[in-house]
Amino acid sequence: MRKAGVDPADDADSLPRASYRQAVALLEHAAAALHCPDFGMRLAARQSDGMFGPLGSVMKNSATLGDALDYVSTHNYAHSLAARVWLKRLRSGNAVFVGHDILLDRLPNRSQAMEQLLLVGHLSTLEITGGRARARRVHFRHLAISPRRTYRRYFGCEVRFGQNEDGVVYSDRDLASPIVHSDAHAYRSAIAFIDREFTAQRPPLHAQARGLIMQLLGGGQCTNERIAGELKLHPRTLHRRLASEGTSFHRIKDEVRRDLMLYYSQQTDLDFARVSERLGFAEQAVLSRNCQRWFGAAPTRLRARAPS
Repeated sequence: MRKAGVDPADDADSLPRASYRQAVALLEHAAAALHCPDFGMRLAARQSDGMFGPLGSVMKNSATLGDALDYVSTHNYAHSLAARVWLKRLRSGNAVFVGHDILLDRLPNRSQAMEQLLLVGHLSTLEITGGRARARRVHFRHLAISPRRTYRRYFGCEVRFGQNEDGVVYSDRDLASPIVHSDAHAYRSAIAFIDREFTAQRPPLHAQARGLIMQLLGGGQCTNERIAGELKLHPRTLHRRLASEGTSFHRIKDEVRRDLMLYYSQQTDLDFARVSERLGFAEQAVLSRNCQRWFGAAPTRLRARAPS
C-alpha cells in the first residue's frame, strides 16, 4: 500500500482512503508482489455487488440495460471525475460499444484496473438482467497479461487485445433486456439525489477534452473543431475556457500522445508504425521526433527501458 502512496495507518477504525490514482497503482503493485497476473479480475469476481452509490442504484432500478447505460454515460461524474464512460454504435448497426477511459495523465500502468473495471461491469450486467444480457466482445488496449483461456473463463466471450479502445460490446437485444427487480421509486430517488448533490460536480473541461482526444486520436478526426463540436462549444469558446484552466487543446493532445507513447512502447509490442498511426501522426519520423522531445530518447531506446 505504501508503494502506491497509501498509508495503511491513516485511519485505524476504517479502510484506508485512496485516490483513484493510488487505487490504480495499488492494483498494479499487488499483482506484481503476489505474482498474480489476473489479480484485477480475481478482485472483480469477489465483489458481490460491483454497483454502489447513487449511480449503482440508478442502474439497478432502470427499466432496461440500455436505459441504465445511457444514464451512466452522461452522469459518470457522480461516481468519479477520473474516469469516463461513453457509448458508440458499431458499424454493424446492431450493437453498441461501451467505452471506458481512465482520464488521469502520467499513469502508464493501468491494465489491472481496466481488467477489474470491465469484468465488474460484465458481472453486474449479468446480475441485474438475470443473465439475459452479457458482454459479447471485450476490447483492451493492453496486450494479454494472463493466458487467453483465463479471459475466456472470466468473460465467457471473445477478448481482443492491443485495441484502440478499452470497452465492452453489447447487442441491441442485450440493451433491450429488462432489469430484474427494478423499483421505480428507488430509481426516481437516486436520480433526484444525483441532480441535487452533484449539480456543481462535473469533470473539468480539460478532463472532458482529454477523454474525447483519447477516443478520436487515431482516426484522423482529432481536431480542435471536432472536440469543440462534441462538447457543444464554439472552438473559440473551447480555447477560452481551456485557457482559464491553464491549458489548451494542443497541450492536452500532446500530453495524451506522450502518455500513449510511453504506454505502447513499454506495455505492448506494437510496431512503431502502428503506434504512429494510433497517435495520429502522418509518418513514423514525426513520432520519432516527438519521442525524443518527450523522453530524450528514440522509440527503440524508450522500449528498451521498459521494466522487466
